[in-house]
Amino acid sequence: MKFVWTFNGIGLAVLIVISIIDILPFHRVGYWFESDTSEKGLIVAKKAERAEQLNIDLQHLIYDQPTSIKNSEFYYSPVIVQDKDLPRDVVDMINSASDISIYMVGAAINVIFFNKDRTEVRRLLPNNGYIHSFTIGSREGRYYSQDEEHLPFAIYKIALADNNGDSRINDKDFTPYYISDLDGTNLRQITPDSLDLRQIWFSDDYNEIYFDRVLEDRDSPLAYRNHFEKTRIIYYYNINRDEFKMFDELQNEFLDIQNSFKN
Repeated sequence: MKFVWTFNGIGLAVLIVISIIDILPFHRVGYWFESDTSEKGLIVAKKAERAEQLNIDLQHLIYDQPTSIKNSEFYYSPVIVQDKDLPRDVVDMINSASDISIYMVGAAINVIFFNKDRTEVRRLLPNNGYIHSFTIGSREGRYYSQDEEHLPFAIYKIALADNNGDSRINDKDFTPYYISDLDGTNLRQITPDSLDLRQIWFSDDYNEIYFDRVLEDRDSPLAYRNHFEKTRIIYYYNINRDEFKMFDELQNEFLDIQNSFKN
């Protein structure tokens, strides 16, 4: 009986550890694949210039299947860049997968729009960049909005410059949000470069877009349990007024509650 209880105790401990590991965000597939195991993004600066001098192609371009845009006469097709020399573990993943998205081994650097009779064909960006995520009409892109098929505009998270000087434009650079009309025209930046904004949602009339910024205290005593003390800040962009602001009223009300809670 002592052996049985010891065995059961070890088994229970293993199950608890596995369960904890399973819920940690960095063990989810999406988080894992977007780590440094595969450098993604547009190669620029001295590295690109040197490759051009040597007449070497470092990257390969492909465009995705055209997708119709709901409530529009237009289609769109993202342009994807892939490194020609992929890491070994990425090649193994491709070989073992029956269906793998090109976004997993590449990055969108532009979008081509065209209308149904093909009389209008245009690109979103005059110069290529890095499109971290997007929602255009009926397709979810890489957001998770329940209302994407009703959006009267397209929204993107884009990096246009190599801000950290690593010779790539990717998600390690500034990625502010942009919106455009559904045909790819009237592209404009709506959030500052310096803010790392994550989740977004929309007002019922789609006149305002809300953004979530979470500041994590990794030096907190609770950090070892992966429960950081967090500060959440909400911003909003009003489309009619072309106005981006912090939601001060919400923040101030929360601070009042927080101060009274401490008392």
